[in-house]
Amino acid sequence: MLHRSLVAAAIALALPGVLSAQVSANIQATANVLAPLTVTGTQVLDFGDVIPGVPSTLLPDDANAGSFTVAGYSTLEVTLDFGTLPANLASGPNNLPISFGAGSAGYGAAGVDSTFDPGSVATTNLVSGGLLVFIGGTVSPTPTQAAGAYSGTVSLTVAYTGS
Repeated sequence: MLHRSLVAAAIALALPGVLSAQVSANIQATANVLAPLTVTGTQVLDFGDVIPGVPSTLLPDDANAGSFTVAGYSTLEVTLDFGTLPANLASGPNNLPISFGAGSAGYGAAGVDSTFDPGSVATTNLVSGGLLVFIGGTVSPTPTQAAGAYSGTVSLTVAYTGS
């Protein structure tokens, strides 16, 4: 019997991990959800009175350019996407062609710091949690353009990039 006790003790000493107690530890899982982005249309793109046969262009830094205000978190990167821009403004059954070019949109903290083509997605960073986005364009009335108040919709989608 003494021999069995010695064998059991020898096995216990040879396999210390087998006979040790189980241990565990915990950590916390955390996340900080940032404020969602908001975008607000703040001024219409207003060409005012136009003359039949005479194109009228507004640059993004003109007083009558359309504008949007973007608010979000700190200096995170965002995309600016005008999606499908209107090809025409409408007044009843009549259409007034509108176009946008390489420098027709712009953005900045307080005014237009950079321009871009609103037909493409632009990427920039918020400035202290905000950004102003502007859009101009060109309306091209025909020489026989019907008189009337023409309008269309310009939409801006803004999204965090994750960078």
